[in-house]
Amino acid sequence: MIKYGIWIDFSSKNVLNNIFNDFKYFKENLEWKNSILSFLKNWYNNESTLTIFSSGTTGIPKKFFFKKKFFFKRAITTVKFLKLKKKGIKGLFCLSPNFIASKMFLIRAIIFKWKIYCIPPSSNPLKNIKEYFDITSMVPMQVFFSLKYLKYIKMILIGGGEISNFLEKKLQNISTICYSTYGMTETLGNIAIRKINGFNKSIYYKSFKDIHLSIDKRNCLKIFFSYSMDSFIKTNDIVSMKSNNEFLWIGRYDNIINSGGIKIIPELIEKNISFFIPIHKRFFISSIKDKIFGEKIVLIIEGPPFQLKIPENIFNEKNKFYKPKNIFFIPSFIETTLGKFNRKKIMKKLIKKMKI
Repeated sequence: MIKYGIWIDFSSKNVLNNIFNDFKYFKENLEWKNSILSFLKNWYNNESTLTIFSSGTTGIPKKFFFKKKFFFKRAITTVKFLKLKKKGIKGLFCLSPNFIASKMFLIRAIIFKWKIYCIPPSSNPLKNIKEYFDITSMVPMQVFFSLKYLKYIKMILIGGGEISNFLEKKLQNISTICYSTYGMTETLGNIAIRKINGFNKSIYYKSFKDIHLSIDKRNCLKIFFSYSMDSFIKTNDIVSMKSNNEFLWIGRYDNIINSGGIKIIPELIEKNISFFIPIHKRFFISSIKDKIFGEKIVLIIEGPPFQLKIPENIFNEKNKFYKPKNIFFIPSFIETTLGKFNRKKIMKKLIKKMKI
């Protein structure tokens, strides 16, 4: 019989041996299974450091070496904030094990002796779930396809991509506590969090107490904490600071488009038009060369062509410069090793194919 999910009880004795024995029954999803086993084996060995890789979203994946005590510190900080220190916490593990969010989820489970149910990643992870869970981590697409099943989850950490206006509006009508997280491989997962719905919801991310934030001359976020080698981690995330520990995420500096002398942040356009593009369709705003404007804005959508209607008033007055001049449909996006789409490589391939 093929098994698709398995319980891991980190409060049990000989947990590592139990995990390896139980996972023997998996005949499919071997890469997923082996990634989990490999990480746990490395975590439980006698080495003081752990090797992890960045997602490679903006370039070649980077290798990082961190002491395990730093993973401990980050995991404990998040669990304290979420008030999940009590005994008997049940978690659902449904992301790719290669994400830093997945690794931190496992580490939290290990430290606080959670019982977690592991299932292979899919776009609709709750489809066959009939069990109630205290917490899970998902990417925005998983959350969207799970909307009618979220009654089984008390709390969700959402990361790996910006949450669209459409999805955020949908989450206002559910009882599940939803948090958007900000973090990266270099910070060992989330260092700031934003409550999306319910009491105390906010548009601003609030960093944890051990994190110090500032911005550079580009208005990009700089992050400092004790194990960042006594220096700031420089990001390409454009933010607006509300206070010394609160910020509004705006977009990526390396995605900025200069069209006719006007600097345009693609993510702002993406958020505005997200209401009108099917949620299951991946898309992004980019640019191609133009004789008059230097660069002109284009909309890139994954999948077969379809009729897209975006109301004209979205681009009225000062927003007229933000209107895409062309729409290109691409059968499938080029992805990084961790499953995120790579804007630059997609555009390079499109430009070469279209000779534009």
